Amino acid sequence: DSYSPLGYSCAGEVIEVGAEVSEFKIGDKVACAGAGYANHAEVVAIPKNLCVKIKSGVDLKNAAYNTLGAIAMQAVRQADLRLGESCVVIGLGLLGQLTSLILKASGVKVVGVDVSDYAVKKAIDNKVVDLGINRKSLGVESNILNATDGYGSDAVIISAGTSSLDPINFAGSVSRKKGKV
Repeated sequence: DSYSPLGYSCAGEVIEVGAEVSEFKIGDKVACAGAGYANHAEVVAIPKNLCVKIKSGVDLKNAAYNTLGAIAMQAVRQADLRLGESCVVIGLGLLGQLTSLILKASGVKVVGVDVSDYAVKKAIDNKVVDLGINRKSLGVESNILNATDGYGSDAVIISAGTSSLDPINFAGSVSRKKGKV
């Protein structure tokens, strides 16, 4: 029954700074993050620890994706994978695509899984996965087992938004012994 602000990522120009803020000045271009702060709005007030200066010439529309890239990068860092290892990415929306891209660039074998044929096709077309599978397909687990030489995935990153427990349970079924989720 009431409106709530949307978004958690934005970019723009600093129009005012707090008295104790020395990292930023009026006119700086910044990318910002944080649910409840970096809303989709004309003017926002963001704590300094949720802002980063962006280089001159960077398009603000592109800089607004900074938060999404940081989320994807943190998932990859937490998975702590090495060259040649494998990772299943569950959920191939924008975050899943970015996560898969970073993993591929790191030399990790990526299996992407989503309930949407469109998302799977997009990941395959964008070449961010080595194997793309619809979660509803028959034999998903055995396809992943085959793709990982019978061991299961070294890690699973869940980038799906759902209230279902399926991604958690599925992660356990496709992960190798002592794999990371």
